[in-house]
Amino acid sequence: MTQYLLLVAMLMAISSCSITQHVDPTDMKCPDSPKCVSSEERNTGQFIEPFSFRDQPDQAMTRLKTAVLSEANTVITNEQPTSLYAEVRSQIFGFVDDLKFVLLPDQGTIQVRSSARTGYSDLGVNRRRIERIREVFIESAP
Repeated sequence: MTQYLLLVAMLMAISSCSITQHVDPTDMKCPDSPKCVSSEERNTGQFIEPFSFRDQPDQAMTRLKTAVLSEANTVITNEQPTSLYAEVRSQIFGFVDDLKFVLLPDQGTIQVRSSARTGYSDLGVNRRRIERIREVFIESAP
């Protein structure tokens, strides 16, 4: 119980260290704090590999949407033929993380970004989430 209370206090302190960030839907870069991963952050600890696909772009987007929605408390906020935006709300405190996926058909890749809106650190939550989504996306490949 003491460990749980300590974790709660730590999360509240971390989340209060920063104001809420404005989310630019075209920006795939991460802020200077460790609360984000992006396939566009090549030479930093925030880098995460983009997704790869070999099927048709529309099939890849369908698989991506299914994989994203496999995460609890996730809502798709915008869907286009080559992009997908979603919000994930944490179960306990209701913190919101923003997910962006941009499909590049000519390259057979999907650029990815996942970031907490508030706080300084996400304690690796966004990286773990994207890797779970990647796993579901790969498993559903034809």
